[in-house]
Amino acid sequence: MSDNVKITVLSDKLALPGFEGEHGLSFVVEADKRILFDTGASDLFIRNASKLGIDLNSVDTVIISHGHYDHGNGLQYLDGKRIVTHPCAFTTRYSGRSGRNLTVAVTRENVKAHNTLVESREPLWISEHIVYLGEIERTMPFEQKKTPQFHFADGTADPVIDDSAIAIKTAKGIIVISGCAHSGICNIVEHARKVCQQSKVYGVIGGFHLTEINEQLSQTIDYLKKIGTEYVLPSHCTSHEVINEFRKNFKGEDVKTGMIIEL
Repeated sequence: MSDNVKITVLSDKLALPGFEGEHGLSFVVEADKRILFDTGASDLFIRNASKLGIDLNSVDTVIISHGHYDHGNGLQYLDGKRIVTHPCAFTTRYSGRSGRNLTVAVTRENVKAHNTLVESREPLWISEHIVYLGEIERTMPFEQKKTPQFHFADGTADPVIDDSAIAIKTAKGIIVISGCAHSGICNIVEHARKVCQQSKVYGVIGGFHLTEINEQLSQTIDYLKKIGTEYVLPSHCTSHEVINEFRKNFKGEDVKTGMIIEL
């Protein structure tokens, strides 16, 4: 198993001095293989990689957590990569609140013309220790959304079934990296434990899509404590108030563009 995992933040809402942030998410993840997890909302991930001295030509595999613009728009700047995502990631979809078009700015056909596209509903091992989790089983009742937050072009509710994540097996436990956790961060973690056949979760990082201090947050913290999670680093679509609650209960720090996190 991997001894250490290094996560370099190329795009997130907060940023270290000298770096620019955005409403997007993109990490370079290094374990037994170097991969790119999400590509943010623009070409910012490329510009920040350059500032950090990271050669993205050395990365051959890109995971897209789900088909929203703030995670997949950077696909338009990639060529010659192996792109791994869910088959529904290129679906046209809209925000239920603002009506904004959330679809990624590049079509499936264009991605396939410039890259090798691998679409999978099932878990897919990227290396010996890194797995794309595929479609997430949604078993936690407290994570079932009460009202649709997104909809398709015909107005029907969009449950974002393509929302996925990656898990990395380490000697210290699983490390789970999420994009937005529309499928529920606890659902994702539980799915990762099942796929990896490993119960210990060492760390969780990424978007949690939690914005309020409420019963769902309380049960999320309780669940992560119960399974022995040590590090929790929510970012991106997680509110500052919620991040502060996690800080009170777990090891971690505020995630900022330009940071290098070692777990």
